[in-house]
Amino acid sequence: MPTFFSDPPQLVFLMLAAAFLVSGAVWFNRRDRVSLRVFVGVAGVLAILVLLDRFFDSPREEAVQSVVLLVKAADTRDTNGFATRIADQLEYQGESAPVTVTREQIRVGGFWNILRQHEVHVAAWDFSRDDVREIDANTVEIGFLAKGEAKTGHQVPMYFRATFSRQADGTMKLSKLATFDPMKRQNERKSIPFFP
Repeated sequence: MPTFFSDPPQLVFLMLAAAFLVSGAVWFNRRDRVSLRVFVGVAGVLAILVLLDRFFDSPREEAVQSVVLLVKAADTRDTNGFATRIADQLEYQGESAPVTVTREQIRVGGFWNILRQHEVHVAAWDFSRDDVREIDANTVEIGFLAKGEAKTGHQVPMYFRATFSRQADGTMKLSKLATFDPMKRQNERKSIPFFP
């Protein structure tokens, strides 16, 4: 399914909604067949686009949903739920050179103890369409902001660039992760404490 149909920009919906309202008002005023056909045509196109957007996920939408589930798993300390969203091998780059780790290494990693010890709340937001780069039909890179906040109030905010690749089972899983300072975005790298 082309991304334009499965994940259309909001501007397309706004333009179709405006055309729907205008053609509806014209039909209501004139009550003739031509204006009715235009009104029904616009309504049909809008309905089809809404249904396609609702029932077919684009790679970007799948990646964002995976991040939401990863954050939920990290917030609840569900190591197995977190690991199921990660590819067999993950390439991570913080402040140092890139490191490749396995799903199992992440599942049993020491940073889980830090999350439990400090009762860290994990949250992510700002999944902007501007921060999306489709590498190919099966790989997408998204950018977003996230933070870990300890019970004491200490926060560790970061900007993430996460690459998701379609796996053999058809799911999009995290295959590459890079972390940056949230203010400087991609100009200054920052590492997740005790990760991986």
